[in-house]
Amino acid sequence: MRPLSVIGLGAMGSALATTLLKAGHPVTVWNRSAAKAAPLQALGATLAPSVGAAIAASDMTLVCVDNYAVSQQLLDEASDAVAGKLLVQLSTGSPQGARALESWSHARGARYLDGAILCFPDQIGTSDASIICSGAIAAFSEAEPVLRLLAPTLDHVAEAVGAAAAQDCAVAAYFAGGLLGALHGALICEAEGLPVAKVCAQFSELSPILGGDVAHLGKTLASDDFDHPYASMKTWSAAISRLAGHAIDAGIDSRFPRFAADLFEEGVAQGFGQQEVSALIKVLRARNGAAQ
Repeated sequence: MRPLSVIGLGAMGSALATTLLKAGHPVTVWNRSAAKAAPLQALGATLAPSVGAAIAASDMTLVCVDNYAVSQQLLDEASDAVAGKLLVQLSTGSPQGARALESWSHARGARYLDGAILCFPDQIGTSDASIICSGAIAAFSEAEPVLRLLAPTLDHVAEAVGAAAAQDCAVAAYFAGGLLGALHGALICEAEGLPVAKVCAQFSELSPILGGDVAHLGKTLASDDFDHPYASMKTWSAAISRLAGHAIDAGIDSRFPRFAADLFEEGVAQGFGQQEVSALIKVLRARNGAAQ
């Protein structure tokens, strides 16, 4: 079996290493706090004394630490060991960070693949695990057999190395909005004496409907056709403005609905009121330049 190295033994890094060990791979690990390696050593892992030693021990290294800045710092410490190696980045970061790490790796004779894990640690190695990757197709092909052990749902998004991080950021944005909405819904229920757990269960049941709406949103954005609305932006704007008003009346935090209401009201004011709600993208695009 192919020897592999894993840098970073947080919950996710430990899950990666455990799955590879159970699959029969010789695994060398490194972590700033060496004590975290003990359970893996009990499974047969080798603890390296340094990042450089860990990378030198295998021709393929998985990096799974807090973020790309930490990854860069650790790789700088091991720059003499990376030539001829395949570095697979599975930390959290930005497209800009992915491009910087790829350039750094290539300048030192290493191959580089950027990836994002779209599941929880306890799902690694199961049918629920998902990983997306971007970078040179040759690097992906080399890493693919190992990555499929970790996540049967594996997708090479693009050769542009920042693509996986960009898609990961997009998924995080979607979840963040949904979670904030659910939490504000919980506040409404608490204020009105309704059972929060029951309403949150209802949110879960509504998820397929929301998924269909998001898929429709994607089609309207791709076609740039906003003139055949299911429900107009003006209708949505009125509903969300009522949420902001309710929050004030109920004495609960109004920041989330006020933020959303301001955007929708701006869209209506700019003349998009009779268009698809997805036409709000035009307001957000206009703000791109102003934010720079």
